Amino acid sequence: MADRIRLEDELMRGFHEVFRKIKRDLKEALGDGRNLGDFAFLRHLYSKGPQKVSDLSAEFDVTNSHVTQQTDRLVKKGWVDRERSHMDKRVVELKITKEGIQVFLEMDERRKAYFKREFNSLSTGELETLLHLFHKLLH
Repeated sequence: MADRIRLEDELMRGFHEVFRKIKRDLKEALGDGRNLGDFAFLRHLYSKGPQKVSDLSAEFDVTNSHVTQQTDRLVKKGWVDRERSHMDKRVVELKITKEGIQVFLEMDERRKAYFKREFNSLSTGELETLLHLFHKLLH
């Protein structure tokens, strides 16, 4: 039993270190002035289309004010626009711009290259095992 507790503690530390490293390395890989929050918002707007602040706050499990702050930064960078809804003129939707799409696609390529480089040392079988374990932990 004590060995199991030790293993669980070691696993928690390992997860913490691995995910901190990935987060730090990804921030560097994405480029100057770009972060994982930018990437997540742009990816969502790119794949789902225009969104209301409340929809984004529900999707990311954050407050409306957090989404507004993030959006303000993305609008200043020219990556997101605020537009009135075509369905209801009282509603403001957030829409990714052409420049935002270019930035997102570049960030996505850098993200993919990072993961390809980082996981290159693992065999296909090891990747399958790791993915299986992640799925098992999530369900």
